[in-house]
Amino acid sequence: MNILCSGNPNHTTVASAVQKRFPNADFASRATGYDLRFWDPGSETHFRKNIIRYNVFINSSFICGGGQLQLLEATFEEWSDHQISGHIINIGSTSELMGVDDQRVDVGVFGKYSIQKRALKDRSLQLNNKNHIKTTHIIAGGLNDGKPGNENGLDLRHIADTINWVLHHSCQIPLLQLQA
Repeated sequence: MNILCSGNPNHTTVASAVQKRFPNADFASRATGYDLRFWDPGSETHFRKNIIRYNVFINSSFICGGGQLQLLEATFEEWSDHQISGHIINIGSTSELMGVDDQRVDVGVFGKYSIQKRALKDRSLQLNNKNHIKTTHIIAGGLNDGKPGNENGLDLRHIADTINWVLHHSCQIPLLQLQA
């Protein structure tokens, strides 16, 4: 398996847990020369050129403006064009389960976040098992990222262990939900 994971493993994120579980994985973040926001054409070209070196993409970093969805689309397109059989793991959030009338969702950043995570899940499910590419969307809730107030959240190690389980399972696993 050649794994690329979005995110900086030097911060307490899913990427840091992935690095511990998969020490040979590579990481895509600004710290490693990737600008995953795709604000300029060169950054998207750089990602597309490099994603074909991998057969597992862990799409873990939330990027405002639909960035995670763009990464899913770019990976699927490049792997399809190059006939790469791979597996895309998308990391979602329990906030995507909140409906449009949910009082906890405001019209600001959190409202956009929940909508973008829902769109990522829906597109992941649409693309699953097309062109010999598997997709799995993991809805993760309440992550313990070491910040105050998150101590009782889901240990990041559990997400990395779940990713490992999904990658080695013989069945199609399009959707999972984990909570502490």
